[in-house]
Amino acid sequence: MKIERLDTDSKINKIIFVVGFILAIILVIAINYITSLARYRNTESIELASGNINYNKADLNIIAMYQEKDDSTSLEKEYVNINKIPTVGYKLSEDSYCEVGNKRVEEAEIIYDGQYIGVNKLSEKGTKCYIYFDSLVKEMLGKLETSKGNKYTIDEMPNPITGQYNAETENPEGKEKLYTSPDNYGTSYVFRGNNNDVNNWVTFANHTWRIIRINGDGTLRLIYQCAEPNCQTTEGEETQIGNSAYKSAPYDDNTYVGYYYGTAHTDEKPNPTYEETHSNLKPSTIAQAINDWYNETGAMGDYTDYLDGSTGFCNDRVVVKGNVDGHEGNGTGQSTSGYASASRIMAKGRWRKKQYPTLKCGVEMPETNPSEEDASMSYSNFAINEKDVKRDLFTTEGSDRGNAKLSVPAALITSDEVVMAGGFGGTIGTDYWLYVNQYYWTMSPLSYPESEEKAFIFIAYNNGNLSSAWGVNFTAPTVRPVVNLKADTTFSGGSGKSSDPFVVKTNI
Repeated sequence: MKIERLDTDSKINKIIFVVGFILAIILVIAINYITSLARYRNTESIELASGNINYNKADLNIIAMYQEKDDSTSLEKEYVNINKIPTVGYKLSEDSYCEVGNKRVEEAEIIYDGQYIGVNKLSEKGTKCYIYFDSLVKEMLGKLETSKGNKYTIDEMPNPITGQYNAETENPEGKEKLYTSPDNYGTSYVFRGNNNDVNNWVTFANHTWRIIRINGDGTLRLIYQCAEPNCQTTEGEETQIGNSAYKSAPYDDNTYVGYYYGTAHTDEKPNPTYEETHSNLKPSTIAQAINDWYNETGAMGDYTDYLDGSTGFCNDRVVVKGNVDGHEGNGTGQSTSGYASASRIMAKGRWRKKQYPTLKCGVEMPETNPSEEDASMSYSNFAINEKDVKRDLFTTEGSDRGNAKLSVPAALITSDEVVMAGGFGGTIGTDYWLYVNQYYWTMSPLSYPESEEKAFIFIAYNNGNLSSAWGVNFTAPTVRPVVNLKADTTFSGGSGKSSDPFVVKTNI
């Protein structure tokens, strides 16, 4: 018998090939199956205002976003198309909706937390959502108008301002007017005029206040008027919580222009940096006075939940050279230095005939102050330096805006706000509503002249002038606290007149 040898190598190769082929087919099928699933659950990210929103591509095709114009004078809502979610000054509008195939999806829930947009309960592919944001400024304006029973006339703030408020030229018809001006958050609506033209009286926390402006984030800025809930006082000591120096001794350093101050020069440290000088380490004398009034007298503590601590109060410490003759220092130690708030109303040591106040904190300034003849100083349109905002915008502890240094949500008015309300640097006159026949402090730095050995802050004088012939150690000026009511504030009545003030609705 002949025995033949089997070709085992060939058979093994065939088996390996067949098995490999089968495995390859299985792998292709698996990849196709997984890929088909991915087409329906592919998650991507789109960059919006300050973060990412995760969405399922097959479920949500389009987000169109619209923002109400907060500076529109139209009685109807006017929206503009936007690409980024607004992070301040807006709320989600009831006009927002989602649809599939031109049919609204009523069960869809649109969520807005001030930074992100989310949509819940989407059940169909191809959903399109249209997001509308309503202006909190316009909403606050509407609350005031509803309470007082008629519309405000809206006008732009004069820019530049060329004198104290004059009813005959600015408001000959005697209308109730508000003036718009940009701030850090959008558009502010400012009360400018005299006591006949301005109905801005408010009762809150058992005190009487006056409205300075509706801030661009929809909060309402108030200045103290008197300690009784329904007073009609326009002048005198009742308009203050007391007298105080802005900064008692020591006061011989640039640091003491600060509402909170930093590191002063010493023999051991003769040359502190600008950052050290203005580092907000300790409250000034006047800041401590406001803190004590707020906390120790029980004046405001029960009402803290109604106050906003993040809108902030501007202590503009940007240094500008040349705003007062010889003020060429860098804002440190005892160097002779001038500050931005002064440069907007002064030039070369003299009051400007055209003054350029701004409601923006941290506005970028030219390195050298332009002369009186320079016409390029519309600071309201200048960009904002966020580093300066982080230093000079005083907000409460824990705030995500400004410097988060305040222990209470109260501070002072600015020189810019005094000019916009109707005052004017270097001019005596009493026909504007902020005049109370008293000296009172602002929180706006003027200068540090080495020859005087003291820092200077602007003061509203008892003759209506906005000036400062005295340093921060001057004890005669009064203290008029300023607060910001939250944007969701409502009113239980009132028309804003001194005899019928707006009444802030509280549960206290």
